[in-house]
Amino acid sequence: MKKSLLLFLLLLPYICFADDKLSSSRELLYGLDGTAADVLFNVQHVFRYDEEKIGLQYCPDTDSRETLIRLNSQLSPEVMVEGLYLIPYPENMTQGNKKEIIDELFGLSHKVSSIAGAKYFSVRKDSYQVLFTDTYAVNNLKDKKRIPDPEPSSLSTGDRVFLHMRENALGRGYYRIDYGKSSSGISISMINESSLGFILPAVSPEDMQIFLDIIPCSDAILVYGYCGVVLQNDDFVNLLLDPYYAFYRRMTAMETWLYNILHDSDVLPPIAEPMP
Repeated sequence: MKKSLLLFLLLLPYICFADDKLSSSRELLYGLDGTAADVLFNVQHVFRYDEEKIGLQYCPDTDSRETLIRLNSQLSPEVMVEGLYLIPYPENMTQGNKKEIIDELFGLSHKVSSIAGAKYFSVRKDSYQVLFTDTYAVNNLKDKKRIPDPEPSSLSTGDRVFLHMRENALGRGYYRIDYGKSSSGISISMINESSLGFILPAVSPEDMQIFLDIIPCSDAILVYGYCGVVLQNDDFVNLLLDPYYAFYRRMTAMETWLYNILHDSDVLPPIAEPMP
């Protein structure tokens, strides 16, 4: 028994070091199509519209993978978009170890009021426009009382936050955000808890899911984005907007928001074409 304990204590530093090692983004994306990989590693951003209903193609090999596969299956979205993003580390973050980086990302991701002002590129107006406004956390979905941004404990492995947000096309809505933290990174799952729409309802409650998987890698922070939606009044919605682009821009606005809070910057979302 004493020998076993001694061996464990001798190996403990190596066990901890192995768990703390950062994988490269390429290791986690070994199944990514070669053309998509070339685009991602050249311009730090690649995305696709699932118009052929093929299903998930970009999901990295992380702790969140099975959760996302199950979520997509349960939702059976009419409109689904996937994206991959590489965010360079801010200089101050490169000094930390893997756990410290994950804890910092976990804390920053709870600054939900800072989503207000996030922009997107409007094709109709041929300019960048503000997408999200009037964004703040609420205590619950019954009272809907405004509260400060939550401050999670570094020991927490998950949190739930309720959010009020106004979006320029889909109007005012309430959302549930579920956070997860694991040894590979953090996940943010955002689902609408109220109906969304402009003149007629476009999305019923719980019919829009945005998922961000945020993974610190040795070369950059890898972000996988997913948006799946079941539409209402499809013909009317399609007359007013391109639903694939509309929901892609929401996902990318959130990724750009993360970039900006990490770098204390004000960069704009990239303009690019989806992969075929």
